[in-house]
Parts: sequence; C-alpha cells; structure tokens
Amino acid sequence: MILPGRAHLGHILRYVGRPLIWLLAWDIAVTALWYFMHPRWTAEFPALPLTLLGSAVAVYLSFRNTTAYARWWEARTLWGAMVNASRTLGREAVTLLADRTAAETVVHRQIAYVHALRLHLRRQAPWDELGARLPAEEIAALRGVANVPNAIHARTAALIGEARPEPILLAAIARTLSDISNAQGGMERIKNTPLPQQYATYPAIFTHGFCLLLPLGLVETLGLYTPLGSTVAGFLFLALLQIGNDMQNPFENLEDDVPLTTLTRGIEIDLRDSLGEAHGLEPVKPVDGILW
Repeated sequence: MILPGRAHLGHILRYVGRPLIWLLAWDIAVTALWYFMHPRWTAEFPALPLTLLGSAVAVYLSFRNTTAYARWWEARTLWGAMVNASRTLGREAVTLLADRTAAETVVHRQIAYVHALRLHLRRQAPWDELGARLPAEEIAALRGVANVPNAIHARTAALIGEARPEPILLAAIARTLSDISNAQGGMERIKNTPLPQQYATYPAIFTHGFCLLLPLGLVETLGLYTPLGSTVAGFLFLALLQIGNDMQNPFENLEDDVPLTTLTRGIEIDLRDSLGEAHGLEPVKPVDGILW
C-alpha cells in the first residue's frame, strides 16, 4: 500500500511512463505532419464526436475504478475483521480455557494461520514461514491439502474441542472461529473472482483509442502546442486506467495491495503480547513510502 505523501514527478512519470512516451511520440508525429504537409483532414476533423468520446471514456473509467476500489476496500475490511477476530480468539483462549498449555497452543496456531493465509492469498509457498510455528508431522500432512490455512484452522478448532471447555464458553469460541472462517471465505472470493474481462479489455481499448484520436482533433487549434496539450490530457486518462488496474486485485503482493505483511505482523505482536511473551517484534515499517 502506497502511503499518503508528497507526489514526486519521477514517480508520477514512472506510473504511466511507457504508454505516455508512445503517446508523446504520436503527438509529435501528428504535429509534424500537420506543420510540414498541412493535410486537409486536420481542418475537417470533427471536434464534437471527440468531446463525446472523451466524456464517455471518463465515465466508463470512473465506473470501473469505483468497482475496483470497492474490491480493494472490501479486502481491507475483511482483514480488519480478521485482526479483530484474532485478538478475540487470543483473549478467549487465555481467559476461557483452563489449560494454559492449550491456550498457548491455540494462540500460536492462530499466528501460524494468519501467516499461512497471507501466503495463500499471494499464491506463495508457506513452508518456510510455518516451519518454526507448527510440528513437523503437521507440516508434512499440510503438504497434501489444497487449502493450508483452512486445514490449520480446522485443527485449531479440534484442539479447542479436545480441551473440553464449558458448553457456553465453547459456543463463544465457536462464534469467533466462525468469524475467522467467514473472513477467509470473503478474501478467497475476491482472490478467485476477478473483475469481468470486459472491465479489463474495453477500458484499455477505449482509452488508447481516445489518446490516438486526441491530437488529430487538437492539432488544428493548438498547432505546435499539440504535443503538450494532448500528452497532458492523455496522461489523465492513462493514469485513470492504471489506477483501476492496480486496485482491482488487492492480493497480488504489489505496491498498491492491501498490506498483508504489515497486518499479519500486527496480529502476531498482539497475540504474543496477550500471552505475555517477550518477542522483540516491531511493526513493519514502510520501504520507500510503501507498506507491504
């Protein structure tokens, strides 16, 4: 997740640098053709359809970006629910389970679970992360399952049942376990259900098509200033296009994603604090203005 801060020209240009360079080259070519050859079509090119096309593309991109941001925000909301449910499970394990060893096991397994979930959503192997957190025999068994965090969660629920808390206490813990499962299910729904292909294809076609037509409609009015005006206007549309592309998949381990590493580290710190452990962990710090 990119943290709020001052915008730097270098970062802005890198954001859409490649298509912007091609657009600038095209604008210069159109301007040079108009300046040296004065083709008749530049004077006859209609301005009104270009204006309508730009308005339609802007509305389409805004709608797509709103949908993409809704996915990103839902992902962040689900991880907020995971943070709360993990803290609740840790508190319930410490205060409601009579066996202190069982309580510590549940808390440590929840730490392993959130790290496994982070890697599961990012399509990364969890074994190095889980090696120091779970027994070797369980890790060997987990290598044969498709959904590692779900298997860890199911085993945690079984261990809580084996501790035999009072039925009322068990019902309270079961609700927390259900909240954790529901949050994971929502995250997997976002991960496994991308935006429709039309949302990925049509905005790119319309935006690039509009950028190609833009200097043709401006050159008669702006003349030699066409590359400046067309490139600036094109940058706005290209930036809108890229923003939607970045926000629509919040679990890809990219700089615009939900900061899963930061969130899971925070959960681990909170849970270890609930046990009174001296862990020495610190919250994840931004790297070059990005929180991972």
